[in-house]
Order: sequence, then C-alpha cells, then structure tokens
Amino acid sequence: MKNSKKKEIVATLDLGTSKVVVLIAEVGEDGVSVLGIGRAETDGLRRGVVISIGKAVDAILKAKHNAEQMSGYLVREVIAGVGGTHIVGVNNRGMITTKMGEIRTADVERALEAASMIPMQMDRSTVNCLPSQYVVDEHEGIRDPVGISGVRLEAYTHLITGARTAIENVLKCAERAGLRVVEFVANPLASALAVLEPNEMEIGVCCLDLGAGTADLTIWTQGSLLTTCVLGAGGQVITSDISTGLRTPLACAEELKIKQGVALGRLVPDGDTIEVPAVGGRQNKRLSRRALTEIIEPRVSEIFRLVRREIVKTGYADLLAGGVVLTGGCAQMPGMAELGDMILNLPVRIGLPRNVKGLPSLLEDPALSVAYGLAVYAALPYNASIPRSMLPVRRLNKPKGIVQFFRRVAAVLF
Repeated sequence: MKNSKKKEIVATLDLGTSKVVVLIAEVGEDGVSVLGIGRAETDGLRRGVVISIGKAVDAILKAKHNAEQMSGYLVREVIAGVGGTHIVGVNNRGMITTKMGEIRTADVERALEAASMIPMQMDRSTVNCLPSQYVVDEHEGIRDPVGISGVRLEAYTHLITGARTAIENVLKCAERAGLRVVEFVANPLASALAVLEPNEMEIGVCCLDLGAGTADLTIWTQGSLLTTCVLGAGGQVITSDISTGLRTPLACAEELKIKQGVALGRLVPDGDTIEVPAVGGRQNKRLSRRALTEIIEPRVSEIFRLVRREIVKTGYADLLAGGVVLTGGCAQMPGMAELGDMILNLPVRIGLPRNVKGLPSLLEDPALSVAYGLAVYAALPYNASIPRSMLPVRRLNKPKGIVQFFRRVAAVLF
C-alpha cells in the first residue's frame, strides 16, 4: 500500500571517533534529499564512545551551526547514531497463536514484541529491532504475513544491543547541545543502509565500515540483517604506526596517511618520495613513499584478517555472493579494495552513499555514510516496496511523554 504521508525534514547526528557530523535532509516517497551538512573534528570520543562531554558538545554545536547555515533550517531534534565496540547483534524469535485464523496486523505486532524480548544484563539496552522473516504454521521465508491463514505465527528478528551508559552519554551530549534525540540507530546499520544495493542484500553481502576507531561489520542475506559486530581497530592505529615508524608527530602522520598513504605497496610507482616532518625542531627528511606503504600495508592486512576471522566465525562466509562493501573514512585510501580482495578472499568494492539527492558533491565521501544512512533509516516507512511487517520496530526516546517520530524536527531559520 502506498504511503500517503507528506515529506518531512529530519536531522541526523553522527558522533564518530574523529569527527561529528550533523545532516539535515528531506525524506519522503522519493527517498532522501540532503539540504545541509556540517562536520567538526573532535577528540572527545574514543572508538566511537564519548570520553569528554565538553569536547563532544563543542563539536556538535559547530557541526549543527554549519548544517543550519547551509540548509536554512534550525535543528531541534535529531536521529542519533550509536557506535563503539559495545554494539552487539543477536538473533531471536517469538511465537504467538492467532485468534481469528487469519494473520492480522495486531498479530504481527504481538509476534514482534515477543521476538524483541531477550534476557539482558541491566547495563545493556536494545538499540534496534529488525524483522528478518516470519513463519506461519511451519511455512518459512514469509516477509508479509498479514492476510495469510494460519493459527501460529513466528517472528524472527535481529536485535542490536549496546551499553546503556554509552547510549546515555550520546543522549547527554545531544541535550547539552540543545538537541532532543527522537531515536537511536546503531552505526553499523546506518552505514549499511547508506551504501548497500538491495540486490546485494538479497544474494548475501558484508558491509564493512572502517572508521577512525572501529571496524563495523554487518552481514545481510535474503534482504535481512543476520550479523552485527564492531571490532576495535580502525584508522587511528594506522596513524599511530606511521607516527612511531617515521618518528613524526601524530598530526603529521595523519596528513601523510590521507595524502600519500597507499594500502598496497605494489601500487606505488618506483621513485616516489615523501617529505616527513621531524619532531623537536629537527630537519625534515625525505623518504621513499614505499617506506610509508611498508608501515600501512601490514596494519591494514591485520585488520582485514580480523574481519575475515569474524566472518568465518558467523558461519555465513559461503553465503556472501555479493562480497564485501567497504565504506568509512579508511575506504578512501588507494589500494584498500585490492588488498581486501587478497586477504578476505571475497570481491570488495568501495561503498559511497547511494541515491543521494540535493548535495551529491558533498556526499561522495564514504566517511559520511553513517550520517546519510541515518536519514535513509528515517525514510524507510515511505518506501512502498518494503512490507510494513519488515520495517524496523520503532524505539522512540520519550523523556517528555509520547512524541510522534515523524514530527517536524526543523523550523525555518531565515
């Protein structure tokens, strides 16, 4: 059934390890149209988790101001991403019996509620709940059970959980920046929604978001999310290795990585050289560019081996006909896809935010996948091709009573 809701303005907040991004977009049946985006560097987070409220808030305010100036809208509420190694996915199922002999919408809701209940420690909370399939009287693989005759309905879900304190700290940062969080979304889910094609999700694909502090991993097949995990390895360890190996300040090492870094040594032309800033007022030195690559390639290979081990552990390695889609800030480094092919033993492509409207030139950057993916998540209810029964179960943040999720989150600034 075609969604009759009007278009809405939404704002998203991505608190990454090295940057904060605020994005303002219009969502509707036509998808996502970006109106404005702001970003600010920060060292207030470590591996996606807030370690300094003050620094994180300052970065949010700066990114928010830039997004507002670009879009002409004043941000009041946001959909916030949650990241870090505390994010873990688990599969669950719930079963109910029907009273009318025919599956109704209310039955689906009851089954999903049953499938959302899992034993959990007090310090953890469910971030997102995604249906994967339904079973009606032992008939499997059903995506839209409404209207089907049956007496027993099972719902299979993928639950993404996180540390309660980490989620509360994101909420606290947003509130101190004058923002209200209407919903939380796990970063691995957001980045996958931003860059994966529907046909990849159907035949089996792994989305790998390599950020500054973490590697976010999701595995999809038959259009459903099966695995979510976050590894504590990212671009910052590469920067640290460069700083130590070349004896240069961290800031200079980061610049060398971004401007001169190559993940696969054989791609560096013979004779290429780089200038390496020294510490303590010493004279800068000029080295072969291969010396830089000889530091980067082993570390990136190690990260890919960790990812490969995690994929094998899930038992889904043989189901990934779509290979691996690599996104995040580290995906921009030349040679990443080629090295990934070799280590992961799977085809690898670089994933950029897809179907971007409004400001495409600003979003041709894999580092912005999470911020854009949060807006894609908000637009899912408008997508008529997705059965209502397969939409994520909304978990609204309601500190001040019941608030409709798609309430307008921005007011005209100018």
